Amino acid sequence: MDNLRSGRFESQLLGLPFLIRVSAVVVAELARGARSHRARRFVEQLSRRAPLAVPHERDWVLSGRLVQRLADRHGFEITKLRELHFDVLIALTARRSGAQLITSNARDFLAIREIMAFKLTAW
Repeated sequence: MDNLRSGRFESQLLGLPFLIRVSAVVVAELARGARSHRARRFVEQLSRRAPLAVPHERDWVLSGRLVQRLADRHGFEITKLRELHFDVLIALTARRSGAQLITSNARDFLAIREIMAFKLTAW
């Protein structure tokens, strides 16, 4: 999302020398927030270049349980829990495939990593 607003990581993302996968959840979030022509173009390029990683049916059930654990642990408000739910789905999808999750949203993903293990790189 940070890249969508600023374009700060566009060249790094599009220039990665290895196969990248993009969470279908991320593409949906990016498309929802793409207000400019440049932002829509970036989402289109990203979704064409990278195969989509899609949460499995069981990920949806497990994600609800994990979000509840985050609520119990941190006392997050409902708005924050809605945001975290998508992040939990992204983390579950990355973990299942053994992928490295790359984000500029270190705080939320570090909170998620307190309750489940997955590979994380924060830019």
